[in-house]
Amino acid sequence: MKKFIKIIRNKYVYTSLFLVFYILILHETDIATLINRKNRVQDLELEIERKKEEIQELKLSIGEIDDVRSLEKFARENHLFKKADEDLFIFSFE
Repeated sequence: MKKFIKIIRNKYVYTSLFLVFYILILHETDIATLINRKNRVQDLELEIERKKEEIQELKLSIGEIDDVRSLEKFARENHLFKKADEDLFIFSFE
């Protein structure tokens, strides 16, 4: 028991414990910050994948628009464009 107390009173043990405490909790890149950053990176990677899929869908829709009629159809269906003498009625089933 005296040997254990002798080890605990050692200045190197105090210094080591302080450094571990500082690194884990007090430093600007502590454990909580690292975990939050890791989660944020994962969220951003998922968003990147989703954006890549949207870009592929847009490229396909742009590829389909090659003449004036298909451009007009695309504008009417996706962006609700209308001619000057038309009325537009939108039915929503939500």
